[in-house]
Amino acid sequence: MKRNSQNFPRIIIDTSTLFSAIYNRKGNEARLLELADAGTCEIVLSDYVIEEIESVFQRKGLDIELVYDLLDNYHNITVSSLENIEEEEILLANKVIDDPLDRPIFIFAKRIIDSTEFAYFITGDKGFFRKDALNEMSNRTLHTIEAIDILSKD
Repeated sequence: MKRNSQNFPRIIIDTSTLFSAIYNRKGNEARLLELADAGTCEIVLSDYVIEEIESVFQRKGLDIELVYDLLDNYHNITVSSLENIEEEEILLANKVIDDPLDRPIFIFAKRIIDSTEFAYFITGDKGFFRKDALNEMSNRTLHTIEAIDILSKD
């Protein structure tokens, strides 16, 4: 599917989605990476997600080079830093996200969703699907299969 720069979707994924994409190359999460590689969307990762995935791989005794190889070999995957977090962002994240480890990804995803018309946050974490969290993300928090359906439409 060809898209112009105005409506090229940006897909923000969390740590568990990235881990699933790497660990199960035939699963739906891996399909997201394939869609990005084919030019259907851009996958946007927070540097916080990269730090978390490094920790997960270390804990599980897995080779972190798999992650770096993936990032080097797939097209349309961007890693961005979460910088200059403001007090109001922290207060909002504290209010709508129970797990402190999920709050940085919430802030990162919300920033992109607020500034980009075609951006979606992909996660399986039920904490992000609470009504108040969904509202703050402009109801653009999706499960992987929902994102694939959107990206696969002509």
